[in-house]
Amino acid sequence: MKYYIFNSKILTHVLFWISYFLLFGFIWTREGNYLDAYTLEFVLLPVRIMAVYVMIYMLIPRFLEREQYMKFGLSYVLLLLVSGILQTLIVYFYRGADDSVLTLSALVRNVVLINSTVVVIASFKIFKLWQQQQATNKAIQTDSVPIIEMKADKRTYRLRTSDILYLESLGNYVTCHLKDKRLISYTSLNECASRLPGNFMRIHKSYIVNRENITSYNAEDIEIGDKRLPIGRAFRPLLIVNC
Repeated sequence: MKYYIFNSKILTHVLFWISYFLLFGFIWTREGNYLDAYTLEFVLLPVRIMAVYVMIYMLIPRFLEREQYMKFGLSYVLLLLVSGILQTLIVYFYRGADDSVLTLSALVRNVVLINSTVVVIASFKIFKLWQQQQATNKAIQTDSVPIIEMKADKRTYRLRTSDILYLESLGNYVTCHLKDKRLISYTSLNECASRLPGNFMRIHKSYIVNRENITSYNAEDIEIGDKRLPIGRAFRPLLIVNC
């Protein structure tokens, strides 16, 4: 699905903020004084832009996508408060140091106005991420390669079993060695073994390997990539049968 006008993110953002400026300048015009309304909207626009981009490029990726909801909520409140104070001060100096705008009600009004803009844009961002996740899930479901889920770093990862080289037990943790990275999960090797397909084989009390990724082996160890993993004595007969 196309998200940007002429496939240009920059053009889409520029056109949005121009439209935003024209629309809200018109909405806040009083008694036909368009110049004052658009001038004020122009000087306030950087604060709105800052709030929106901090939300969609910092708070959502760093906290919301990683399911760190408490940090996201606190950061969101702080963002609105800082933005509201900045907008209140800008209006104060724009109006000629008018103390009537330095009130709690004025601050709350500014926070609400900024929040409405942030919510609208953030909703589009979240909807886009949701669509991308749906497309990823659909692709995974149509893939013939089995998928397992593993919790690591406060996230749940959906892993293609063909990408797993081997699993290594480290006390109460299991390190999943993938082709391009490692994941450390608080679980047991036995629990992992119960969810893996038949091409995975236990070669040691601390190792389960993916037979499809074995480079070479002998009676002592198995080579996977640039690693040589020891074969436990009790597992050698099983290795002879399955390799």
